[in-house]
Amino acid sequence: MTAKKGYYSLIQFCPDASRLESVNLGVALFCPDARFIAAKISKSNKRAAKLVGRAGLDRPSLSSAKRALERRFEVDRDSFNSLEDLQRFVDTRSNVLKLTAPRPVKVFDPAEDLDNLFVELVGGIARHPTSQPMFPELDSFFQRLQQQGRAKLNWDVTVPVVGRPLHVPYAYRNGVWNLVKPQRFSSQESQAVGAAMRLALEGDLLHNHETDDDGKKNLIVVSTFDGNGSASQLQGRVERVLEEYHVKTVPASEIDSFLAEVEQEAHS
Repeated sequence: MTAKKGYYSLIQFCPDASRLESVNLGVALFCPDARFIAAKISKSNKRAAKLVGRAGLDRPSLSSAKRALERRFEVDRDSFNSLEDLQRFVDTRSNVLKLTAPRPVKVFDPAEDLDNLFVELVGGIARHPTSQPMFPELDSFFQRLQQQGRAKLNWDVTVPVVGRPLHVPYAYRNGVWNLVKPQRFSSQESQAVGAAMRLALEGDLLHNHETDDDGKKNLIVVSTFDGNGSASQLQGRVERVLEEYHVKTVPASEIDSFLAEVEQEAHS
């Protein structure tokens, strides 16, 4: 098996940055070529409690920070395309969980290698986070359509020409296959537009090239954005980029209308 280039960062509990005291609570692994980024974090808070004392540890806040970090890598994984993206994320961490500077590592099987890094560098029992859909109403709708034979779930499609995998949780057919991908865009313009450009390229290639017996496919992005304020302007830029390349966008505020349309069009 050929090794791919990857990077790992230790996840450390650091309650007071000025004192430079920390303990390892987890590890994150990023492998750009495999489109993989994930974190494995200790279930226990005992090491953190030893550092600050039981009375000084805010357990609910620490547990919430753990969940948020796991969720960030899951929901925003498409925003991590290069070492620079990961380094930027590391540099902007602002709560009690810090990430060390990324270090190179050879990756053969990303999930297995992440497990091994956790055992080697952290130890103990890891958390088993429960994955929640980004848009529950979207998920329940397509679960029902799948039971009716009118939708596919969790489809891994190979993007033509570039040969890269694209995971889409939902798909339905109305003459052609429509691949429905929820996407949370960063509030930082460079990251949001970068993610939009990548999706635009993949959508364009899917639209213009037959991949298998199912023929050409359309990509539909159901979008939401971090933050507020200038988010509406950024949303407009992202939508224009995607629409230029045959990718339909559905803002979170228009999900109900989109689902009503799919209800009428989807067939087996």
